[in-house]
Amino acid sequence: MYKPQALALLCILPILMTAAPAAAEDIYIRSEDGTGRFNGSHLLLTKPKTGYQEVTYCNRPFWVRKLTVLWTEREAAAGRKLFIEEDRGNNRQVLCSDPDKQVTLDDMGLKDAELKSLRARSEPLNMQQNRMNVISEAFKGYKK
Repeated sequence: MYKPQALALLCILPILMTAAPAAAEDIYIRSEDGTGRFNGSHLLLTKPKTGYQEVTYCNRPFWVRKLTVLWTEREAAAGRKLFIEEDRGNNRQVLCSDPDKQVTLDDMGLKDAELKSLRARSEPLNMQQNRMNVISEAFKGYKK
């Protein structure tokens, strides 16, 4: 009979195998709580894409969704530390801190009605679960 952890791994393995590998230089806005523990992240694009708006973080152009900027505002309001990080696979480098102070929804040239609607959203923002969080959950409570 299979152990629950092994069954969880078998269920999650196809997801991990089909997940896209990290690009050579993925850049994220990363959120940590007061103890330095990871809380969440949003991907920043380095090239234009439909539905994304150009902004400047760390004196560099990036393309983000409005919901990403809303997320940074909420994370900062909750007292979390935010920074922009470049992930090169084996190492990560912080490019700059406080992206919530560099770009706000007010800076994005939104119409008043859209701005009000975005800020009135009370449901949690849709964040893709980090692959490592998925793996961690699969092995939670596993003991030899």
